[in-house]
Amino acid sequence: MPTSIPLGAPIWADAVTPDLAGDVDFYMRLFNWAAFDSGEQFGHYTELCLGSTVAEARAVGGIAEAASGAKGSAWGVAFHVGDCVRAAAEAEKLGAQITSNPIRVGDDLVYAALKDPDGGAFGLFEPLSEKVGFTARNEPGAIVWFEYVYDGAPVEAMQFYAELLNWSLHAPDGSEPGHDAPYVGLRTREGHALTRSEEFGGARMALGPELDMTPHWTVCFGTASVDLTAAKAVDLGGAVAVAPVDDPGGRMAVLASPTGAYFTVMSPRE
Repeated sequence: MPTSIPLGAPIWADAVTPDLAGDVDFYMRLFNWAAFDSGEQFGHYTELCLGSTVAEARAVGGIAEAASGAKGSAWGVAFHVGDCVRAAAEAEKLGAQITSNPIRVGDDLVYAALKDPDGGAFGLFEPLSEKVGFTARNEPGAIVWFEYVYDGAPVEAMQFYAELLNWSLHAPDGSEPGHDAPYVGLRTREGHALTRSEEFGGARMALGPELDMTPHWTVCFGTASVDLTAAKAVDLGGAVAVAPVDDPGGRMAVLASPTGAYFTVMSPRE
């Protein structure tokens, strides 16, 4: 295996944007990231990393320019599979829609884009090289959590992913902090240090304005201070979609880039 990230776990997150230069600058300044442009051959796809030099760089995610005419921007998540072609075919049998057939990207990976049976976008990612995938997780400035937001019973929406990616679903018991809406934890069956005690995210019922949105995955980044990061995002031209608030896992806020890509920042409960 070219990566130690467990099969079925999130292996990559990236954003598409109509303003690549502007958004790269926004994220670099917000999270103190370094950016590495892959060049014209790959459409200037840019890797975002912790660390200021190539030798120090630890990958957090990526960002790409949206197709001509596309509006707005968004973050997405891709899951680790052993065979992208087979996994995409299986996803289609389970009711998903393939929006971009599996394609090999250089010598590094095979990738397919899909929509789940409820319309939520996600990717399937088969690594071919040890150079790809997250090399930073669960720390300030890196991915700490993924959340699926759905106008319905989360456990029902997650059955598709559980069958496709061999997840186990964890319903909170009475000893755990309460949630404002029905919730289910998401776990791979293959543990590793890059997962969060084998639990990498959750799915919950949509609330308030989210009821008007299609089902979607939310990418969550760690920060030492949610409040300071939210204020800095506004100063850099972004926006606060959900003001900082305490939740069962700590403190969080939903922010938006200058081009409208939503993402979450989180800090653990002290």
